[in-house]
Amino acid sequence: MAKNEHTLKLEHHVFEPQRHSGLPDIVMLHGICAGAWVFPKAFLEPLLDQGYRVHTLSYRGHGESEGRGRIHDWRLSDYVSDVVSILNALSEPAIVVGHSLGSAIAQVLIRDACPLAAVVLLSPVPPKGLSTIALRMLWSDPIAYQQLAIAFTVGVHQVSDRVAARLLFSKTDVTDDVRQFMSQCCDESPWLALDLQGFPRIAPLKYDPRRMPPVLIVSGDDDRLIRPSDATESAQLYQTDVHWVGGGSHMLMYDQGANSVSQWIGHQLKQVLQ
Repeated sequence: MAKNEHTLKLEHHVFEPQRHSGLPDIVMLHGICAGAWVFPKAFLEPLLDQGYRVHTLSYRGHGESEGRGRIHDWRLSDYVSDVVSILNALSEPAIVVGHSLGSAIAQVLIRDACPLAAVVLLSPVPPKGLSTIALRMLWSDPIAYQQLAIAFTVGVHQVSDRVAARLLFSKTDVTDDVRQFMSQCCDESPWLALDLQGFPRIAPLKYDPRRMPPVLIVSGDDDRLIRPSDATESAQLYQTDVHWVGGGSHMLMYDQGANSVSQWIGHQLKQVLQ
């Protein structure tokens, strides 16, 4: 457990590779209602096999971190502070791999010029935030919109497992892994829903590859929450291409091809860090 400047203890795990290669550490940033647990060991192993030391953490109020009693008070900026406290404890700039909410935190780090070796955005929140996605969902999928509102107000355990299966896992049926995932989720701050709308803007206004870290973007082409057009918007800002995962859902770490996704990330990072 790591302690940040606010004296809240954060859940923080470090996975050591069998062979250290001198590569930067990777810090994994989880999505909403989740925690360090959301990155399965099978997803981390290809990175460890390639010589990366990997960190997972839970933001305040999530997982085994302190602050659960004040979960409805926390803001995006608080979660950013938690991540910065971990990054500042490392001897060299790290790679951050952010999934969903974690991708928004990663983009704030870029915007605020936090020293980073590289950034990987998984199922990324668009640079302008979720406001256009929320509006689209309100009109095209009002039931899903309602269920997301319930998650941020009444609580995540009041959300329909069937809607979660469809939005997060691109499944028509509620399987055991969906039930297990939902049972581990925690409530989220309604303030976070406001912060993620993109006011103020999450990402830098302009990306400058000469002074900002290289960015990789990975997204599933069957993601029902972050659509391909949303991921493409991120790619346009960061002057890169999207690595499309065929049949990939929002929860790329749980898909059948999750192992090959992390394998690709590890190899591609070595290319951009040369």
